[in-house]
Amino acid sequence: MTTMRALLRFPGEKRISVTNCPIPALRPGCILVKTTRSLISNGTETTQNHETRLPLIAKAWQRPDLTAQVIDKLRRDGISATRNAVQNRLDRPIAAGYASCGIVTAVAPDVQDFTPGMHVACGGINHACHAEWNIVPQNMACPVPNGVTDDNAVFTTLACIAFHALRQGEVGIGMTIAIIGCGLVGQLVIQLAQAAGARTIAIDPQISRQNQARQNGAIASFDQANAISAHALANLTHDIGCDAVFICAPDHHGTLIDAAAPLCRDRAIIVCVGDVTPKATRNLLFRKEITLRQVRSYGPGRYDDTYEQHGQDYPAGYVRWTIKRNMRAVLDLMADNRIHPASLIDARITLEDADKPPKTGPAPLATVISYDRPAQSNNQTIKKVTSAVEAPQLQAPLPVTLALIGAGNFAGITLLPALKKIADVRISYVVSTTGLTAMGACRRIPGAKPLTEYNDALNDANLDAVIIATQHDSHCSLAAKILEMGKHVWVEKPLAIDLKQLEDLEKIVVRHPDKILMVGHNRRYAPFTRIIADHLSGGPKHFAYHVRLSPLPSGHWLHHPTQGGRAIGEVSHFIDVISRLANSPLINLQCHWINRSMGDSIWNMQFEDSSHATLHYGQGGTKRDAKETLHITAPDTTITLTDWHRLSIHQSGKKTTRRSGRLWPRTPQKGHIEALQHFIDKIAQANRTNRETGINNLPSAINEIRLCRMILNAAYGTPA
Repeated sequence: MTTMRALLRFPGEKRISVTNCPIPALRPGCILVKTTRSLISNGTETTQNHETRLPLIAKAWQRPDLTAQVIDKLRRDGISATRNAVQNRLDRPIAAGYASCGIVTAVAPDVQDFTPGMHVACGGINHACHAEWNIVPQNMACPVPNGVTDDNAVFTTLACIAFHALRQGEVGIGMTIAIIGCGLVGQLVIQLAQAAGARTIAIDPQISRQNQARQNGAIASFDQANAISAHALANLTHDIGCDAVFICAPDHHGTLIDAAAPLCRDRAIIVCVGDVTPKATRNLLFRKEITLRQVRSYGPGRYDDTYEQHGQDYPAGYVRWTIKRNMRAVLDLMADNRIHPASLIDARITLEDADKPPKTGPAPLATVISYDRPAQSNNQTIKKVTSAVEAPQLQAPLPVTLALIGAGNFAGITLLPALKKIADVRISYVVSTTGLTAMGACRRIPGAKPLTEYNDALNDANLDAVIIATQHDSHCSLAAKILEMGKHVWVEKPLAIDLKQLEDLEKIVVRHPDKILMVGHNRRYAPFTRIIADHLSGGPKHFAYHVRLSPLPSGHWLHHPTQGGRAIGEVSHFIDVISRLANSPLINLQCHWINRSMGDSIWNMQFEDSSHATLHYGQGGTKRDAKETLHITAPDTTITLTDWHRLSIHQSGKKTTRRSGRLWPRTPQKGHIEALQHFIDKIAQANRTNRETGINNLPSAINEIRLCRMILNAAYGTPA
């Protein structure tokens, strides 16, 4: 593992600080960049820092959408689960910054246009952070031409915002435009408009910024829009009016659009570049038929995961100016000496000073963070940390030590709180690709170490087992590697997303019969499952399981083709618990797709004892409907389980109802703690006896593989 320094925001503690954290791991489609400069965007970052320091009640007031989500989760999952979800979010550090430049030190195998040693400009939140190292997707970085200094290149991302704004304003040679708000982006708009042959009028209340605008080529400057008389506007625009007005200042009261309208010619364009409340007097816009436009960050491709994260470019014939092409264009302008953004720098600091409160007085226009460090500090930054030196020291002998690979929402909200309730376990490592989610998790686990490379954990001879909670396409390969290294494995569902993965894993499982492989099918261990099983006798039964899905955002990682789909990722949960209650081998499984892309499907099961089951897995209903309903009929018995917190049993003329917890809303009891406890107990017993001990009525590794194979065959069309 390697460590670095980064400027992080800690929402739970309401503070910002420069902190040690792991260097993020290189992933497909990305490059690893050693930062030489990063740029502080005063507008965006001041707002983010202010939000970080707000009390929780103030954050809730500012984000009613998140507050509504919390209330909905409280109603659905209860107090404990909601508290865990909120705590998980607050504990997770957030990287600051989104504009940097540096030197490429490593390149993923599937990246073609970058080589180690290349100077690059980088952009994007979570990609171009105020950190000594950054992992940057290939479409969010651009090679820096020879002759362009770091002081200029570091402005590339913010210059792209200005560049995209000018395109939204359809600015051309000879046009006259006005810029309201001459902060950093406003000044870049002026420089780029000058390079495009346009004439600019600067509007800003600060005299120093007006002077800077004139140095950048503005033909006139004013302290506010209404200070421009009709006579002055006519002289500056040849009796026409401005072709476009760019609002580059924040406007939370909704007054600047009305202020910009009188400056416009007939059919002009007002471009909202800053955080502008879209409020205006209709008649002002109507009389001139003014067009109002927004600027979505750096250009086309922004907020599209297929472009940003997965490197899928847009054809130039259809989308001429994407984020990367905008970056290349502004870097070419710097190389040709057409723009000089480095002239805007009026403050320089080191990374170590980045978390200090700003000095009193006007805020700097452009603050650049330098990462030039003494040789001994650099050596410390990139030094390899071996497990023999850095492994956490146990305070007392414990029977089971764990590493958690994957620190996303499920791990943070569900797995970690459950593990903390198990006495005879110690979590030694938490691994995530960025390192920040691992840091957030480790803040709740005394003695745990955050990592970005899982091999650093696997090389620890004292490690007993690994819990895999990563994205679905990595489950099977990680499980195979960990078993080969002699560790026990808990893997979240699905075990695999294709049959080839499963075949390879099965061979490894056979070679290592002494190692435990357990899939996180927690529902079979839930208290209600045991109660239901006690009320079911042998013989045929019928199960009807209805699972209501909540829609996922269009960019959610589960929608990506490499992840196997939502149904493959989750249905094994429900099929497994039905198999547990049927207490008979599953001999036939069929899948009928309703909407394959969304995962909507119906699964039919047949068991050896003639029991049947139907699983309806899909979207529909309202958010107040139950998410999971299991209905069971057997001789003289009817059982209904609702959302794992209410169980009704009608048997032999008697009705009983059980509920989880004591308060409303009651927390669903899905068996996470019991399942993890079983896993830990099996490891402890294997450690004592040096062999795996089987447990009656629970699936072995081969049975887990068999179930996964039946699901994949049914989903992909081969009879199961």
